[in-house]
Amino acid sequence: MKEFATWTTILMNDLHALKQLEGPDEASQVRYAMKEQEIGQHCCQAGENLTDAELVLLKRVLHLTEQQWRAYKSKIRPASE
Repeated sequence: MKEFATWTTILMNDLHALKQLEGPDEASQVRYAMKEQEIGQHCCQAGENLTDAELVLLKRVLHLTEQQWRAYKSKIRPASE
């Protein structure tokens, strides 16, 4: 359960920070997009470290649908070669 608590804290902080970055200016939009990528990376890492049951619970705690979870994961940029 330590891993679950850790990922819950990380992703709650990420989602809170994301809301703080909302804004109409270009700089805010760039920071917002970068934070979405970071959240996507964290979603992938949580998926590697948690059981399926823990992932379901994590999504519930974060109030994220499966579609939202996948959308964040899709924001990850591929590593440059």
